[in-house]
Amino acid sequence: MALPPSSNSRSSGPSKSPPLRELSSRQVSWIGAGYLLTLSSLPGQTVFIAQFNAPIREAFSLSHGEFGGLYTIATLASSACLIWAGGLADRFAPRLLGLVCIGFLALTMLFISQVTSIVALGIALFGLRLFGQGMLSHIAMTAIARWFNRFRGRALSLAQMGMPTGEAVLPFLITIAIVAMGWRQVWLVATVVLVIVMMPLIAFLLRDPPDGKRAIAAGIVNPDGENSTKPAGEYWTRARVLQDPLFYMMVAGLMGPAAIGTLYIFNQAHLADIKGWDIMVFTAFFPVLSLSVVAASVISGMLVDRFGAWRIVPFLLIPEGLGTIALGVFDSIWTIPGFFIAFGMSAGMMSPVVGALWAEIYGTVHMGKIRALATSAMVLASAIGPGFAGVLIDFGFNLERQSFIYAAYCFAVTGVFFASRGWFKIRVQAMDRERANLLT
Repeated sequence: MALPPSSNSRSSGPSKSPPLRELSSRQVSWIGAGYLLTLSSLPGQTVFIAQFNAPIREAFSLSHGEFGGLYTIATLASSACLIWAGGLADRFAPRLLGLVCIGFLALTMLFISQVTSIVALGIALFGLRLFGQGMLSHIAMTAIARWFNRFRGRALSLAQMGMPTGEAVLPFLITIAIVAMGWRQVWLVATVVLVIVMMPLIAFLLRDPPDGKRAIAAGIVNPDGENSTKPAGEYWTRARVLQDPLFYMMVAGLMGPAAIGTLYIFNQAHLADIKGWDIMVFTAFFPVLSLSVVAASVISGMLVDRFGAWRIVPFLLIPEGLGTIALGVFDSIWTIPGFFIAFGMSAGMMSPVVGALWAEIYGTVHMGKIRALATSAMVLASAIGPGFAGVLIDFGFNLERQSFIYAAYCFAVTGVFFASRGWFKIRVQAMDRERANLLT
C-alpha cells in the first residue's frame, strides 16, 4: 500500500464550520458559477436523455437492449476520454475550460437534433456524455473543492444543486414538449437556452476566480484557502493514487450508485410499464427526487464541515438500498415518491461527501487528476448500468426482479465502508499533519 511521508507533528484536527454569512460576495459568485455549471450539465445526464428514450428507439427501430447498448458504448468512450480531459482542470482556469466545454456540448446538442443514422446517434451520445455529464460537473466540483476549505462541504452541496433543479422541472417539461413539437425540436430549443442564457452568466460569475492570473497579480488571497503558501497533497500524484488500495475500495463502492440510479432512470418507461404506472405520473414525481436531493445535500454538507466527510461515507448507500427493495416489493403508485426520496437521499449526499473526501485524504494539489479518475469510474458505471439492465430486460429479467440484486450490493458496500472507518481516519490525520507542517 502506498503511504505518504510520515510526520511527527500533531494533527490540526477538524475546525468548527463558520456560518454561511461569513461568505464574501466573490465566494457567493464562485458557488453560483458551480451551480450553473452543474445545471448546464443536464443535457448530458441520463435524467435528461432518458426522456428521449422512447422516441429515439422508435425513430431508429431499436430495442431496449440495443439502445441501452449504444448508450453504454458511448458512455464507455466518454469515460476513457475523461481520464485525460479531467486533468485539464489542474491546468486551465474554470472559466476558460467551462466555456469551451459548454460550447462543445451545444454543438453536440445541435448535432443530435439532426442525426439520421445509428452511427451518428452514437457519436452524439458520446459528446453529450463527455461534455455534459463528465466535464461540466467535474469542472464545477473540482474548482469548489479546491477553492474552499472550512466551507467546503456546504459550498459543494450548494453548487451541485443545479442538478436537482433541472431534475425537478425538466423531465416533465420535456415529456410535454416532445409531444407538442417533436424530440428533435426540443434539442434545438435546449441548445439556444444553453448558449444565450447559461454561457454569459457563467462567464460573468467566473470573471475573477481566486486561482486566476488577475487575482494572483493583484495579490488577492482566497478568503477560505488553507492558510499556507502551498496546498497540501503534493505526494498524491495520479500515479501514486493508482497504487493506493483505499482509492480502489472507494471507487468500487461508489460505482454502484452511479450504475443503479442511471439504469432505473434510463429504463423508466419499462419500469412504469411493468408496474402499471402512467409515465406522465412517473415524471410528475421528479420534483420529489429533487427536493430529496436538495435536503440531503444541505444536511450532509453541514455534517461534512462539522465532522469530516470520512465519517459520513459509510451511510451513503443505505437509502438507495432501501429504495431498490421498495421497487422490488411494492406496486402502489406511492412507491414512486418513496423510491425517489430514497434515491435522492443517496444522490444528495454524494457530491458534498465524496467531493470533500478526496480533498481530505489526498489534498488539493492534484485534485483535477484525482477527481477525473473517480469521475471516469462513475461515468463507466453509468455506462454499464443501462446496457446491463437493458440486456436482462430483453431476456425477460425485468427491473422488479433485478432490484433485489442491487439492494444486496448497496448493503454489502455499506458493511465494507463501516469496517474501513479506521483506515479513513488514519489517512485524514496524515493529511492534517501535512497541512499543519505547511503552516510552519
